[in-house]
Amino acid sequence: MRACVGCKLKDETDKFIRFVVFEGKPLPDLARKLPGRGFNVCPSFECIKNFVKKKFKGKVTPEEVYEITLRALKDYFLHLLSLSHRTGVTVVGQDNIKELKSREGTLILASDLSEKTKKRLIRESYLVVDSLFSSEEIGNALRKERRAGAVFVERVGIGRKLYSVGEKLLNLVKVEKG
Repeated sequence: MRACVGCKLKDETDKFIRFVVFEGKPLPDLARKLPGRGFNVCPSFECIKNFVKKKFKGKVTPEEVYEITLRALKDYFLHLLSLSHRTGVTVVGQDNIKELKSREGTLILASDLSEKTKKRLIRESYLVVDSLFSSEEIGNALRKERRAGAVFVERVGIGRKLYSVGEKLLNLVKVEKG
């Protein structure tokens, strides 16, 4: 159990974003492998803001740290998607996803996919990462020559890590979107 530096909420370590100090500024350590003192922060703008105000008065703005963290989370998510695809736990394409029997995992929907198609693909057992990536970004992560509008990643192996990062990403953009 760890506590968030921003709000003091206690939870499991993997529910937080870890930050380390690099050149006097907070740097997100998403893989949790960077050396140095780590600070656990909830994946929300409010907690990032409190963390930055407490530990880095005037050195950096909360908005800067939020933007850096959001970009790093998106990049890490796409990296994990690429690894997941190589290990064979992905299902690519709308027709293939519709045929899936009830499984637990992450459904990634491109921002340029129609709302009608999105509604047909969403199921309760899915963590839905919607409209955060274009079909071109998803296709690039899958090493495809073409675009990919929808990808399902089963919650096994590396897919578990992708699911966890997806939850953090959704929590971080929740306030921005809603």
